[in-house]
Amino acid sequence: MLSSAEFVLSLSMIGLVALALFELQVDGPEVHLRLRSTLRQNWQRFLSYKPWPAITLFFFIVLVSALWSSDLHYTLERLRIKLPFLVLPFAFAGMPPLNRKEVLTILYFVVVMMFCLSVYVFIDFLVNYDECMELLGKGGHLPTPSNHIRFSLTLALSVLAGIALFFEKFHLRTKAERWVLGFMTLFLFGFIHLLSVRSGIVAMYLGLFVLVAHWVIAKKKYLLGLAGTVALIALPFVAYQTIPTFKLKVDYARWDYLQFKQGIGAGYPDSERLTSMQAGLEIFQKHPVLGVGAGDLKKHMQQYYQQELEGKYNFRMPHNQLITVMAGAGIVGLGLFLLAFFTPLFFRRNYAQPLFMAFHAVIFMSFLMENTIENNFGVSLYLFFLLIGLSYLQGRAGMRDEG
Repeated sequence: MLSSAEFVLSLSMIGLVALALFELQVDGPEVHLRLRSTLRQNWQRFLSYKPWPAITLFFFIVLVSALWSSDLHYTLERLRIKLPFLVLPFAFAGMPPLNRKEVLTILYFVVVMMFCLSVYVFIDFLVNYDECMELLGKGGHLPTPSNHIRFSLTLALSVLAGIALFFEKFHLRTKAERWVLGFMTLFLFGFIHLLSVRSGIVAMYLGLFVLVAHWVIAKKKYLLGLAGTVALIALPFVAYQTIPTFKLKVDYARWDYLQFKQGIGAGYPDSERLTSMQAGLEIFQKHPVLGVGAGDLKKHMQQYYQQELEGKYNFRMPHNQLITVMAGAGIVGLGLFLLAFFTPLFFRRNYAQPLFMAFHAVIFMSFLMENTIENNFGVSLYLFFLLIGLSYLQGRAGMRDEG
């Protein structure tokens, strides 16, 4: 998932759906493939836990908007990318709920994998220091194993996971692993500043703020909470003074924004992203109720770039998930989108779980800066953490109901 999202997502989706729908019946030397005997119970279980069907709305928003979309090819592409929102919740609902140790073990391996990938990127940066600094000075990014924005977002979530593992004192074999995990998490925290992808950094700090706020409220350690908040505010300033790539990226962002304000930002990455958001908002304002159809959004964006911008800017789809939904499916689609996103968080006070709350804060912040779930990596990243969290929370809810 972390370095080849499309392949792993497709393979895992096929495998999970097959496991959810079929089972092997062994009768002596004969083996038969048949529909699961528990299929009806799994369906009832899927419907009874409201977050599962709520997640499918991400798919149905695109499907329904196909009724007023004329670009069949792009509509089918959108549906293909959103298909996991339809099938994976049912697959997870049909599996035994994950317990605490299983969830923490999954997070453990995520942190270890991201640490290994980050060390590789860091070594490559050191070996090609001059070239990388020149690239950053022109608004570029460090080479990463996958899309640098999604990679940074995964880093942000890995930092939060590492902190949770450290304070849970989790280990597989020896207690010393806690300190190894602590070192890995600290490295990832520093490395995300070196990588200097702003969306990932901002999302990480928001997630950290959520964890600190939850701890302060739960423990009533208000002075320590204030100190932690001050530290979170101060750390970016320290990073600016001490990490050259971070300083270079911040300085470039300021300059790029000035170009955008002056209307001369063509060819500059941040100006182009902001322009894409403006284009999406203008399309939404012309079609506020139902949008232009998710399948026709690309066509309308291209027309805007040709007619309003006269081809001066490089074409981009809106760099904002909420604007993408608004332009494609209108205010109705946005309402359904927010319902799909927040139902898993607020159902039975799931927000009381700090890591689950922090995860939603990170993803929602990414929505404001990127069209996060409009590609396979973003979908796989979001669903991976969301579904394992919901599987665990559903299991806990079931235990409480039985008690």
